[in-house]
Amino acid sequence: MESRVKTKKPVTIMSWNVQWGRGADCRVDWHRIIAEIRRIAPDIVVLQEVAQHYPELPDNDDADQVAILAADLPEYVACYAPGIDTARSDGRRKRFGNWLGSRHTIRAWRSVALPAPPATTAKWLPRTAVVAEVAIAGRMLTVVGTHLEYYCARQRMAQVEALKRMVVESVPSGEAQTGDAQAGGSRKGIVPPAVLVGDLNFSPQSPEYRALAAGNRWVDAWSVAHPGKPHAHTVGLHGAPWPDHPYCCDYAWVTPDLVAQVVAVEVCTETTASDHQPVVLTLSWPE
Repeated sequence: MESRVKTKKPVTIMSWNVQWGRGADCRVDWHRIIAEIRRIAPDIVVLQEVAQHYPELPDNDDADQVAILAADLPEYVACYAPGIDTARSDGRRKRFGNWLGSRHTIRAWRSVALPAPPATTAKWLPRTAVVAEVAIAGRMLTVVGTHLEYYCARQRMAQVEALKRMVVESVPSGEAQTGDAQAGGSRKGIVPPAVLVGDLNFSPQSPEYRALAAGNRWVDAWSVAHPGKPHAHTVGLHGAPWPDHPYCCDYAWVTPDLVAQVVAVEVCTETTASDHQPVVLTLSWPE
C-alpha cells in the first residue's frame, strides 16, 4: 500500500505602502507598482495608501486606484478597507486605505475600524484593518493588513493593543471557517493561524513594538527568519522628500502556531516606485 506523505509548498504574502503610487521621484506611476507586484508574483498582496478620487494628495490625480488594480491584476480577488471615506460634491466618494488581493479564495472579509482615543497631536487619520479569511489547499489562513497611526503615539498604542485583543485562542466547536467574500463576516476576532502585515509606523526599538511582542499573541516573523539580526530598513532608502533617514516601520507578524512555518522574510530594496519598500513573507504550507 502506497503511503501518502503531505508535502509543503511556499505561500508568499507581500505587504507594501505604495503611497498612492507616488515614487521616490514624487511621480505617481501605477505602472511601476503593478510591475513590481508582477515581478514578485505573491499569493497574497496587501497594500497601504491606495486612493480613490483623491486629488488632494501630493502629486495625485482623480483616478480610481482600486479600479486600476482590478484591471491590471485580474488574477487577484480583492477587498478594500478605506480609513477615509467621504462624499464629494460630484457624487463620487473620496477614499484612502488598505487593499488586499489574493490568488486564493477569500471565504470572508471585513473592514475593522481601529481605536482612535482623543489625539494628543493636531493631526491624525482614521485607521482600519482589512481582515480576510483565505482558503489555501484546504486550510484557512487569516490575513490582516493595516496601517497604524503616524502622528499620534497614544492612538498608535491603542491600535496595537486592539490588534492583540482581536486574536482569538480557538474557533468554537462546530463553527466553520467559511463565509462569503464580502464585508461583514460573522466572526469579530482574528482566528489563528494568522499573519499581520503592514506599515505599523513604529521602529523595532519603540514601546509599540515591545507591546505588540508581549503576551504571545503575535511574533515578529523577521526575528524568526533572521534571529539576532537588526531589521532591514523599509523606508527612506532612495532619497524621497520624507523621511530624512532610513529605518524600519513595515513588518510581517505571525501568530505563534505559524512560527515553525516561517521560511523567509525579505525586504525588496531595489524598487523606487514608492517611498517604502515591499516586505515579503514566505510560509511553508501543507498541500
